[in-house]
Amino acid sequence: MQSVFGFHDLAHFTVFCYATSPSDKSPYRLKIEAEAEHFVDVSACSTQQIVDRIVQDQIHILVNLSGYTKGARNEVFACRPAPVQMSYMGFAGTLAAGWCDYFVVGGSSLRER
Repeated sequence: MQSVFGFHDLAHFTVFCYATSPSDKSPYRLKIEAEAEHFVDVSACSTQQIVDRIVQDQIHILVNLSGYTKGARNEVFACRPAPVQMSYMGFAGTLAAGWCDYFVVGGSSLRER
C-alpha cells in the first residue's frame, strides 16, 4: 500500500490519508506521509474529532485499511462520516458491519469452459 497514495490522478481526485496510529518513523510511513496529497495524523484525536474532520474534508468515499486489526478505529466508520464506506487490505474477511458498504477483494480470473 505504501505506493498507492502517490498514484492517484490528482486532476480527478483529492486524496486524504488519515493516520490512526502514531508514526513509527519507518521508511514505509515516511513514504506515505510524503506522497499522500493530504496526510492527516489523527492518532491522538478522539473518535468525534476524527469524524468531524472527515465531514469537514467532505470525503465522499472512505476506505478502511485496518479492519479488525490492532489499533483499528472502526468506531469512526460506525459513525458513517462519509456517504460511501468500504474495506480494503487490512483484514481478510467480512467485517459483518452495517457501516461497510463495499469490500475490495481479489479473485481468480475466469476461464472459458
